[in-house]
Formats: sequence, structure tokens, C-alpha cells
Amino acid sequence: MAGKSFISQNNRPAFIKYGVVIIVLILWYSFLWSPVNEKISERQAALETQALKISNLQKRLSRLKGVEKRLSIEQASFEKFKKRLVPGNNPQMVSTNIQNSFLKDASEAGMEVLVYRSGNKRRWRDYMLAVSVFNIKGSTAQFVDLLEKVESGYKLLRLNNISISKIRAKTPLLRINLEVEALFMGDKAEI
Repeated sequence: MAGKSFISQNNRPAFIKYGVVIIVLILWYSFLWSPVNEKISERQAALETQALKISNLQKRLSRLKGVEKRLSIEQASFEKFKKRLVPGNNPQMVSTNIQNSFLKDASEAGMEVLVYRSGNKRRWRDYMLAVSVFNIKGSTAQFVDLLEKVESGYKLLRLNNISISKIRAKTPLLRINLEVEALFMGDKAEI
């Protein structure tokens, strides 16, 4: 029995055939399919990552398109606001223009302007406020008419520190001290 093998001669070719096929399959899987499959998996993961990036960029682009529309709307609104500011290159000029406008409105309302002057500049947020101080005299109806003229005017003004005292006479009159403020934007009048 020394010369006999465990496998008989009849079974040997089939065993060798199946063994060779199994070895070839193992080699094919190890050297060809496995690396190719790993590369395919890597490429699929990279594609998914890129698809996610594209989706995020598309969302961001749609948001930015909305921002562009809102910016143009805000710029138009800002331009309307700038047109309503009292003109002037500095707070003193703005104050002078406030005085001219207010004197005109007061005379149209029948109010008597006793004293007017430029007040101390103030700040509102990062902007300067030009201030004009007025001391006026007139009836209640005239004062109401003046307030309506100031309110209906196109320019942006704020009445501040109003003090009213009643003058007793045949015809009751009011003596009114008030400050009128206007915004001066200067170099910040650009978006």
C-alpha cells in the first residue's frame, strides 16, 4: 500500500478539476474582484458625498437668490428714506434747513416764532442728530395746525422736549418751547 494514494485514479481528475476551479475562484476573488469591488464601493461613497454637496450648494444658491431680491427691495426702501432726510452736508446745515422749513410751516399756521437757534448735536445709534430749538407763541388751533403741517411734510423730523405754558390774556395763547431733530447720515448715507 505504499504506492497507493488515498484518491483513486478514477476520482483524481475530477478532484483536481474541482480543486483547480476552487483555487482559480479564490485567486480571482482575491486579486481581481475584491479590489475592484472596494474601488466600486469607494466610488459610490464619493458619488453620494458629491451628490450631497451638490444638493447643499443648490439650497444655498436658492437662498442667495432670495437674498439678492430682498437686497434690491431694501436698497429701494433706503433710497426712499434718503430722499426724506433733511438736506445738508453737515449737522449745522441740516439744522439751518430745519429752521427754514419750520419757520415756513409756523408762518403758514399763523404761529409767532419768538426765538430759534441751533441746538447741541446729539447721537442716535451711530448717526448724528441735527437739533433746532424754537420758542413759539399762538393759539391751540394754530399749534395743532402747525403739528399737522410738520407731520404731513415729506421730510423726516422728530419733535422732542415740548414744553407748553398757557398765557392768560383776552385771547388765551400758548407759549411753546420745543426741539426739532433731524437725522444726519453724512458718509453713512450709502448701503
